[in-house]
Amino acid sequence: MNFKNIYDSSILHDVGKVGIPDAILLKPASLTPREFDMMKTHTSIGYSALDDASRGLGADSFLDMSKDIALYHHERWDGKGYPSGKTGEDIPLCARIVTIGDIYDALTSKRPYKDEFPHQKAVEIMQQEFYRFDPGIFQIFMENNNEFERIQKQFS
Repeated sequence: MNFKNIYDSSILHDVGKVGIPDAILLKPASLTPREFDMMKTHTSIGYSALDDASRGLGADSFLDMSKDIALYHHERWDGKGYPSGKTGEDIPLCARIVTIGDIYDALTSKRPYKDEFPHQKAVEIMQQEFYRFDPGIFQIFMENNNEFERIQKQFS
């Protein structure tokens, strides 16, 4: 696996949100079930956009990895994610890696519907929801979570 491609590709993980109305993206309260269903389509919207963009670039372009990340970064190790309900190692490795960073970022960043959590609280929440993550990758996150905190502080 080319880790430079993960770095380059992960930036595009939420590109499909351009297809979600601002009224949903910026809503300062919980989404209704219908709104959440619409929000979930950002994974397939992103995949389609990246698939269109990657045509003609040949196999192994970083956009191939971007497509997997965009489509599968909300899948969960326990199979209760979306869009496909994939489980375990059926979820592409690149998406399993990005999922952890994405959730950490979501927890430690202010959103229209919530304030940011401090690093330690975010880590505690993630530990309570460990079943969402690839156990091996999550263990690496836990061993290095202070580095995540350092980077988060550096760029916030």
